[in-house]
Amino acid sequence: MATSSSSPRHRQPRLVDGQPLRPPPMEGTEGTQEEEETSRKWAELPLDALLAVLHRLDHADVLMGAGQVCRPWRCAARDEPELWRRVDMRPRAELASRVDLKDVARTAVRCSAGRCEAFWAEGVGDDEFLFFLADAAPMLKSLRLISCNNISTYRIDEAISKFPLLEELELSLYTSIAAGLYDLGDACPLLTRLRLSRDRFRRRRGVDDSEAKDIARMRGLCSLQLFGNSLGNAGLATILDGCRRLESLDIRHCFNVLMDDEMRSRCARVKTLRLPDDSMEDYDLRFDSPDMDSGSMLEYSFRGDILWDSW
Repeated sequence: MATSSSSPRHRQPRLVDGQPLRPPPMEGTEGTQEEEETSRKWAELPLDALLAVLHRLDHADVLMGAGQVCRPWRCAARDEPELWRRVDMRPRAELASRVDLKDVARTAVRCSAGRCEAFWAEGVGDDEFLFFLADAAPMLKSLRLISCNNISTYRIDEAISKFPLLEELELSLYTSIAAGLYDLGDACPLLTRLRLSRDRFRRRRGVDDSEAKDIARMRGLCSLQLFGNSLGNAGLATILDGCRRLESLDIRHCFNVLMDDEMRSRCARVKTLRLPDDSMEDYDLRFDSPDMDSGSMLEYSFRGDILWDSW
């Protein structure tokens, strides 16, 4: 059984004007004269320059480190909603074993003062958090949730329907999400990009077109990725008939779909098309081999933004 993985990308030192970013010592700590002078210089940065520095840090790093070093940094981190318009918790998913990332995410969203337009997280969230997000981020346009299995599938549509401005939605590496899509076509009329990626394709489930029927009601979709989905030819045809604006379609590992001449003809209008057997080289989530095979692990990679940003 061949198994391989790529290690997470090494974090490079943050640079400002070509020099490593070294925040000043915490308030109340002793330091050398040189450190104190450096501290004053960092503390005296103009607000626009300070925000430029903070924008280059992960949000978890801002809240847990940079935002604590001195009063000007703390004020900038917590009182400037512009810094939190896009909250991305994915780069620090490994912190979940040491801190409650849900609390960090709550603080980040609160700092946006209702102006958060994008929230991306891995392993963060449950029903309570999702409804908190719906109340605290009414302007949300992009929501990406990966491996957030503490969210009840039957409540996903109830929560997500509270984001009427939503344009992009990802629900990946879930056990099941079929019950959470029914009302989204009507509740999120601006939705143009949808990504539903499972960890593997399971032949034993048989053909299941229930999600396809719900997706077909999302008339404005331009980009759709379904990885490891159980839909068949009828389900895919339903999506193509309902989503007439579709320009990008990725159905890799959807092995119930048979790309015969009729189906290829139906897909001909889609500009960017990825088929069930196409290469996984640029896929950015972990995945297992389909259970119709020996069950061995296929090569998998860790996330990047290659695929999503190319939609």
